[in-house]
Amino acid sequence: MAGWDTLRQLFIDSGLQELADVITESIQNNGIDNTSLVYEDLRNSETYKTRFKGNFDRLASGRNMLSEGEYLQQENMYREVMAPYGASALATRDNFAKFIGNDVSVRELNNRFEVAYNRVTKAVDSNDRALVDQLKSMYPGVTDNELATSLLLGREGSEYLNTKINVAEIKAAETETGIQSSLGASFLQSQGINRNQARVGLNKVAEQKAGYEQASRMFGETSTQDLQKELEQENLLGQTSKRTKRLASQSRAQFGGQSGITAGSLGRKKQI
Repeated sequence: MAGWDTLRQLFIDSGLQELADVITESIQNNGIDNTSLVYEDLRNSETYKTRFKGNFDRLASGRNMLSEGEYLQQENMYREVMAPYGASALATRDNFAKFIGNDVSVRELNNRFEVAYNRVTKAVDSNDRALVDQLKSMYPGVTDNELATSLLLGREGSEYLNTKINVAEIKAAETETGIQSSLGASFLQSQGINRNQARVGLNKVAEQKAGYEQASRMFGETSTQDLQKELEQENLLGQTSKRTKRLASQSRAQFGGQSGITAGSLGRKKQI
């Protein structure tokens, strides 16, 4: 009886007297040694299914169920993680059930706050429309105020979320500069480019593109295909292309000056 007494006391201490009574009644009906039937009665009770919902979600996805003590301890650890972030309102049994069902560790939850929840909350609070709109396009149907919470409670891990938000940041830089990257936001993110670097680099591309296109035509280039990609590689990744280097050299030879090619920089004859 000692083992069942321990579990009964755990339920009583946790305000789950009804579950303690289920154990008592099942032992009376099935005998103290019929462990499987006692557990069956316990886990078939509606109160148990509601209170330990995360366990049933785990079972449905092929994971093992936590013991009742482990389950309640996990909830307490989630609660401790949330408190410093001012997210006590999210410390609900329903949310804990989602975390437990999705096998979210305490460390993973903390990482989600760091890389996703805090960043998105800051973007919403500061009305960073470029970033918020990009994130909402990735998660259709979610409102501004629901965005951070939906990322926190979802199935996507913190590492994936961090990458996804970084990509959204670069797409936001595209919106701010009015130029869409030919290399692509995902590729730039994979190369370690952040939003500010993307903004600065794409602004330079925008300044130079028309001038290089003009220079291409002037010096007999038959095509300007991939020119923007080459300018992005130069301004964002530090990879100077042979074409831009040649065009810049030809422009300096004909028009003088040491600065790079920009819109309007051509057409001024070199003074002899």
